[in-house]
Amino acid sequence: MNPLTPTGISERMQQIEGTLSGVGEKMKETATLPLHKAGSLSDAITANVQNSVQAWIDIHPIFAWILLHPLWSMGLAILVLWLAFSLLTALVDATVQLISPILKLPFTGFKRLLLPRRFVKPDSSQRLMEVLDRLEALRQEQDDLLKQVKTMLASERNVNVKEKSVSADQTLSSKR
Repeated sequence: MNPLTPTGISERMQQIEGTLSGVGEKMKETATLPLHKAGSLSDAITANVQNSVQAWIDIHPIFAWILLHPLWSMGLAILVLWLAFSLLTALVDATVQLISPILKLPFTGFKRLLLPRRFVKPDSSQRLMEVLDRLEALRQEQDDLLKQVKTMLASERNVNVKEKSVSADQTLSSKR
């Protein structure tokens, strides 16, 4: 039979109509099935959860003991909450310490490029080292100048002593 003939098309339409009506009936049955079996489904879920919890308690008797003692449960709950909060705080602090310099980098980089070195505030320990080095250089220069003054005074004394001895010799010889 040719599907393009009018009888072929009508037969095909009847097949599609039959399939669609069958699907509709099955959908009605599926929609009403949970309403009829709701009691047995909830019982099955409850039994499954109870069996899982009982198996877990059998495997972990320490936790079962803690769950059966409410004061221990409260203490444990407070401890777990405190540890979780501390961990969260540490993660936030670490994230801030990691991301903060990354976000500040463009501003500090531009600041170093745009401002001359003398306007950038140096580190206090670096500045202290510079001051101490300068003081040491000044002390060394002072010691050198004091040595020059002493040698100049010593040479002047020697000249004065020589001049005095020469002048004393001349006065003695002139008196004779």
